[in-house]
Amino acid sequence: MRLLAALAAAALAAAAASTAAPDPRPASLFAEARLVVLGAGRQPAALAAADFDRDGHMDVAVGGDGTGDVTLFLGDGRGGLRQGARRPAGPHPTELAAGDFDRDGAPDLAVANHESGDVVVLLGDGRGGLRPAPGSPVRVHSVPHPHTIDACDADGDGDLDIVVDDWGENRLTLVRGDGRGGFAGPGEAIEVGRKPYRNLKARDFDGDGRCDLAAPSYELGVVTLLRGDGRGGFHANPPIHAGPAPFTLDAADLDGDGRLDLAVQNYSGQLSDPSDDALTCLLGDGRGGFRAGARIATGRGPFVVAAGDVDGDSVGDAVTADYGASALTVSRGGPGGLAESRTAHVPVPCRPQRLVLADLDGDRRADAVVACTEEEKLAVLLARRRS
Repeated sequence: MRLLAALAAAALAAAAASTAAPDPRPASLFAEARLVVLGAGRQPAALAAADFDRDGHMDVAVGGDGTGDVTLFLGDGRGGLRQGARRPAGPHPTELAAGDFDRDGAPDLAVANHESGDVVVLLGDGRGGLRPAPGSPVRVHSVPHPHTIDACDADGDGDLDIVVDDWGENRLTLVRGDGRGGFAGPGEAIEVGRKPYRNLKARDFDGDGRCDLAAPSYELGVVTLLRGDGRGGFHANPPIHAGPAPFTLDAADLDGDGRLDLAVQNYSGQLSDPSDDALTCLLGDGRGGFRAGARIATGRGPFVVAAGDVDGDSVGDAVTADYGASALTVSRGGPGGLAESRTAHVPVPCRPQRLVLADLDGDRRADAVVACTEEEKLAVLLARRRS
């Protein structure tokens, strides 16, 4: 069964009784959602944001689970999106990574395909067009198939590499790039904690200028930080306790100290059991260490977390897409990281399953684009200026 169907199975009855906890200030965070109807069979299952046509405005790439393609929605700089290029992207795009894989200055896409062992690479032309990269699709070592993907220069040669999960073997896989859009599949194993399922992040967490990896280990209740040596090798730090069932994560400076922190979304995988539903903050020390911050209640069934500066104060915030509550949980960063007192629940007019944060209107605030897979819609919520 495909991932999205598995997560949503038997969900409607359980979700009908659920609501996000009310907050007196939700309207102050985002303007009313604007829906983008994609059409019959076009189920948005993966999102990424970049300036694909290099006009200075952020655009959004949408992976279609029902149609096996990626569609670019080009931003107008005022929060509007218009449909652009659409290209085949493999049978079930489940996660997208944007980066300049051929070093031409234009964003490209790498697409993890659920229910296949392939990564599809699409090269951007800088004008909003996409074309298959040489050698795409790339067969990668991932058992049973890729769920997550990210990109960084892992080996220090100046070319972006990609990392996917090898969930069934408790590993990640590094696939090195050649700087021309090609990748050397099937890749090299990276040992990691048990069941690195979704949403790994490639960042420099210890400040040495090299790519590190953070991956949630769902079954063990931990996040594993793997420190890169700059040559393609990674070495795991001791596991970081992240609450029960850490499902996805994102990285941002959540407390304003200039160091990357982690926002971790906890979810049991069953809408009928909300006991694990939470947003956990892990505060980084800039040397690869993390300590526990707040654990914050979300709406029922948080499917994913994204981090960005929603309120424009130059401190990162975290947002979860709460499928069972038809809402977003928005927790604003500040002293001490995320806090319940700075958390609001924002209604969404559909059931959100994926989420990306990007500044669509040029006001230096992260807006939210939400994929409502079953309803075949996107919801666009522009961040409001706070008084």
